[in-house]
Amino acid sequence: MQNYCLAAFGAAALLATPAHAQSLTDWRDQLDPDALAGGEIYLELQYEGEADGFMRYGWQTDGDEIAIYDRTMWASHEIYETLETRIRLADLAPVSSDIRFHQGGNYYVFDIDFEPGIARGRMQAVRPGQPDASQPLASELESGTILRASIFLVASALPLEVGDSIAFNWYAEMGNAVAAVTLSAVEEVTIETPAGSFATLRLEQRGGTPANDIFIDRQSGDIVRIDVGGQPMQFVAPAAAE
Repeated sequence: MQNYCLAAFGAAALLATPAHAQSLTDWRDQLDPDALAGGEIYLELQYEGEADGFMRYGWQTDGDEIAIYDRTMWASHEIYETLETRIRLADLAPVSSDIRFHQGGNYYVFDIDFEPGIARGRMQAVRPGQPDASQPLASELESGTILRASIFLVASALPLEVGDSIAFNWYAEMGNAVAAVTLSAVEEVTIETPAGSFATLRLEQRGGTPANDIFIDRQSGDIVRIDVGGQPMQFVAPAAAE
């Protein structure tokens, strides 16, 4: 799940740059229009080396917006998340975000809308045998802030090379918090996954909690592995169905 692998399934709210890095200040202008038009990532969740769920994350342009969706499950912990987010195609500015986060018998609903400089919404907690609880959410956003839910879209659509780095603020919906984040291309490395070996570009996402390493297949441009910082968890390209 996008939100989990970036923030331990968002249960807790919340910079390393390679030497000789080139900071790209105009990175939004370099996003690949074809990649922005649509795509999907499907990865197997592995915990302590064992298959334990999945992440399905995708996006599609819709007029002057991009619709992002996420479906992720961590089976052994009874965690499942669904996400529907809309951002502006022109600059990735957030428009709306709707998340339903299940853990055991409980679930939490986040409904957030955005205007320039502000995020406003509400979180509702539903627990069996207890009254529903609700609380407002609000956070000021600096110009240029993107959603944490956008990070894999950015990683997929931005043609980074070793030594390139970008910096931005992201808003973490479930944490209702803003963090300064960097995304840096640090090395080319061959990795092994259940789907086989891939020659990849390793990106380091730093500044949000937890840190993540994102591996981009150099041939297809697909994300084929995500390592979750501080946990024995990976999302990896699955073996082909027999």
